[in-house]
Amino acid sequence: MVNQIYIPTAPASEDQNRIAIELQAPLTRRGYAPGLMLVILGGRKGLQQRNEQYADLQKFQSVIKDWPLLTMLSCIPLPELDLLNETEFAVAHIKEGVNYAAQLPFDTQKTITFHLGSLVTEEEFRSKSQESWRNEFHRIIQPRLKDIATYGKEHGVTVKVETTPVPEFGDIPDTDQRNYRGVRLNQLRNPFYLTHQWGFEQIKDSPLSLCLDICHNRTIYEAVQRDEYEGILFPEDIAVFAGSKLLDDVTKLDSGDLVHLNDGRGLYSQKAGTVFEEGVTLGEGDIRDLDKIIRILDGKHVPYVLEINETDFKNRPNTKKSIDYLLQRGVQK
Repeated sequence: MVNQIYIPTAPASEDQNRIAIELQAPLTRRGYAPGLMLVILGGRKGLQQRNEQYADLQKFQSVIKDWPLLTMLSCIPLPELDLLNETEFAVAHIKEGVNYAAQLPFDTQKTITFHLGSLVTEEEFRSKSQESWRNEFHRIIQPRLKDIATYGKEHGVTVKVETTPVPEFGDIPDTDQRNYRGVRLNQLRNPFYLTHQWGFEQIKDSPLSLCLDICHNRTIYEAVQRDEYEGILFPEDIAVFAGSKLLDDVTKLDSGDLVHLNDGRGLYSQKAGTVFEEGVTLGEGDIRDLDKIIRILDGKHVPYVLEINETDFKNRPNTKKSIDYLLQRGVQK
């Protein structure tokens, strides 16, 4: 096996399930092992539609009966994963996600992933030091993560925490009027951005594992390099990140972790009025060392999801192009 590759699907959509399964064919011929990432839309309401989703997946049981299934919880509605401000509500949502995964009608490996949706306003972000915010993580969030880890283990479900970009909604322009906690979404900040410098160790001490989203973490290093970090990153981190790069995050992963493999483009900038793009087709974005990143993942057998943005979900052309990118590199021995 070269590596394990998951393709995303909306589990209640027969068309999406079919194309996600079909997309695996050229990968499996080249020695990759298949899997599906079940994207749950609508938060807890999406989880409550499990019976319809299970039924549609069972239409493909003869093919996917032994494929590992990865469930990704939606971060919207925002309060449902806000472990800082709506802590017990968020924990209940995550445990419902564990139940959803555990009850999938397949005898196979089951995993869930979720964001640390610990969102604050820029004013709140600036009101505490790096040390104070990290104390808040250990006081409020880490005990709940330990509880979630225990719950997952009891139910036979692996739990992984996904990294987020900075700012978390920096792909949304100022013209978008959606808001949370009284501010536009792109003005929200997350004081617990996860990197090899801080965060990876704390998640694994919980003890959970990591889901590194490549296009998310690239924004951290790009923000420092382009001098766009004010009010987004802690001042104490700037010098540290200036001497680091995304590749350093990748090298800290092990085979128990997971990656959302994608490209990224651009950067959020209040001054320039720009936003970044997530989930860009492999090879069409700004991520340097992308080929090297993939070689490291395959060499360490860190599995990944081809989480690529699409507008045509029936044909998935951008995912197809990303698969072509992988295959044209050749199988790395």
